[in-house]
Amino acid sequence: MLGSAPADEAAIGSVMSSYEAALNASNTDAVMPLYAEDGVFKAIMLKVKFTIAELVVISPQWAFVRTNSAGTQKVNATGATSAEANQELFIFKKSDDGRWQIARYSFSTTNPLQSR
Repeated sequence: MLGSAPADEAAIGSVMSSYEAALNASNTDAVMPLYAEDGVFKAIMLKVKFTIAELVVISPQWAFVRTNSAGTQKVNATGATSAEANQELFIFKKSDDGRWQIARYSFSTTNPLQSR
């Protein structure tokens, strides 16, 4: 059933690399085709690196990727910068034309709590 898993894993890994590059360039035009649904990406500028911790193709059309990311973020409205570190969960869906796209995305920070 999952005979194409190595090719699928390579394709999903490629989407993750493209996503990382697009985020770091604040390139909405490059980000949007990677998502299965519309999204917004203009409020911040990221400079991050994704490390894939786990990539599992769970069916011919669905997969998930767990990642860790680290870098910096800049709030475009104010210019304020801060450390950016997260753990993420991406759910991928294969589109009718065979492209893997991000269908769901969740993250939580791994930055230490700041004292007040």
